[in-house]
Amino acid sequence: MNERNTNSNRPAARSRRAPQGGAAVLSGAPILTLVIVFGLFFLLMMAVKGCASGGSSETNAPVPAESQQVPGQSSQADSVPGSEGQSTEAPVVSTEPVTTALVTTEPATTPTPTTTEPPGPTMMTVDDHYFDDALFLGDSRTDGLFLYSTPGDCKHYPFPATSLTIFKAMDAEDEEHRYGYSSTRELLKGEKFGKIYMMFGINECGYDTTVFADKYKEVVEEIRSLQPDALIYIQSICYVTQNHEAKYPVFATSNIKEKNEAIKQLANDVDIFYLEVNDALNDGTDHLPSDYTGDGAHLKANCYRYWHDYLLEHAYVDAKHPWAPEADGGETTAP
Repeated sequence: MNERNTNSNRPAARSRRAPQGGAAVLSGAPILTLVIVFGLFFLLMMAVKGCASGGSSETNAPVPAESQQVPGQSSQADSVPGSEGQSTEAPVVSTEPVTTALVTTEPATTPTPTTTEPPGPTMMTVDDHYFDDALFLGDSRTDGLFLYSTPGDCKHYPFPATSLTIFKAMDAEDEEHRYGYSSTRELLKGEKFGKIYMMFGINECGYDTTVFADKYKEVVEEIRSLQPDALIYIQSICYVTQNHEAKYPVFATSNIKEKNEAIKQLANDVDIFYLEVNDALNDGTDHLPSDYTGDGAHLKANCYRYWHDYLLEHAYVDAKHPWAPEADGGETTAP
């Protein structure tokens, strides 16, 4: 029985080995599938890489960063101190749409031509013809200038000349009507003058300087309103001699200087000028030379020429107030 049983079991053993061989064949299928899938994936990656490299016009070989540097420019590491060892990343470029500002162009405007102010009057030496359109206003000293050294063909209007002050200058009446007008104001209204010379103050030495200067300013402003185109000359108050000052302290040089300084402020050096006549009538001590006068205050007849000459040497000329020196043969030339 044992042998029979043994023989009967052999076929059964074979039948069990057959299924084991088929299982081995079936177990190799998943490995093959993985190989195929891996191969397809590899081929796909190579194809993608080939497409990426084929779209560039550059060679596939990597280009060193140094070779990309523009000639004549330093690298970022060179231009930024202390950047050694730091990564140099490319700047981020914004992909947002760029908005262009609308530029409006205004119509061109023609520049306004600039007007050049004419030059102011120029001081120069003239002759007596400069006084042809001049008017002299003053006291007895001005009257003496016309009696003994008449400046050309000019007019003067110191009436009554004796003791005339700035306070009566505009209302002074001429009973003789020497010029056809009853007062200085009426004369200024009726005639046109190119220059107006004023000398007041010796008879006002007893007045307060502020009061005197305020009245002087009032008269100058009225003259300007009546004669808008005239040059106005404010002449200084002339000194007296040392003996006359000692006898009459009211005429002290200090008092005269104080008043001269006050009326000097009325000049603007444009159309109103201050003339320091004492420069021509000074003994060196700010007094009138004793040999220039007989009474200590008024000039001798032959000394008025010093005043006259000073005025000729301190005359202002411009386009509105021209002057032409007289040439030989009666012809005139422009200044």
